[in-house]
Amino acid sequence: MGEVVSRVSEIDGKAVVPGDAVCVIEEFMPGAWTYVANGVIRAAVAGRVQVDIVTRTVSVKPFVKLFEIPVRGHYVYGYVVMVRDEFAIVKITGSAHHVRYAGTFTGLLHISQSSDRFIKNLYDVLRVGDIVKAKVLNDATPYNLTLKEPKLGVVMAFCGMCGSKLMKQSSDTLKCPSCGNVEKRKVSIDYGNLKGL
Repeated sequence: MGEVVSRVSEIDGKAVVPGDAVCVIEEFMPGAWTYVANGVIRAAVAGRVQVDIVTRTVSVKPFVKLFEIPVRGHYVYGYVVMVRDEFAIVKITGSAHHVRYAGTFTGLLHISQSSDRFIKNLYDVLRVGDIVKAKVLNDATPYNLTLKEPKLGVVMAFCGMCGSKLMKQSSDTLKCPSCGNVEKRKVSIDYGNLKGL
């Protein structure tokens, strides 16, 4: 344990530039703004090294504010632009901690990641125009998304008949207050709670 503490004090807070060696992969896991090359964790940006001893992760905090992008494990908001029987395309617009991205990113939702229960087709989960909260599963575009948690799914939807905002009826149905139309969705427990996005 003494070796770990001395190694942490040696690298934590150290200034680095892109390409600088931070540590070896056997010591820590790579975190934000780092990459691995030949077993060595290196800085991807100019900044200061940050060590998380609990998760045994090393990351770099950039000196300048960089554009935020979707990262594996992050929760994001987006709107559905295409739905097919087995996959949907989502334009990711911001993070779940209410940071709007500088542009949009393409997300891909496969039917196997749409729900914990059996789904025949994605039309029972979401529709074009729906706003969804999803979790990112990888670090490259197109970003693979999942809706397999109760807080994930459709957070805003509009009636296919009259265009009014649908109201939540249950975990898989929404109802139009204007025309009475009922539609199926994978409804998030956060439905209607967008806070600025």
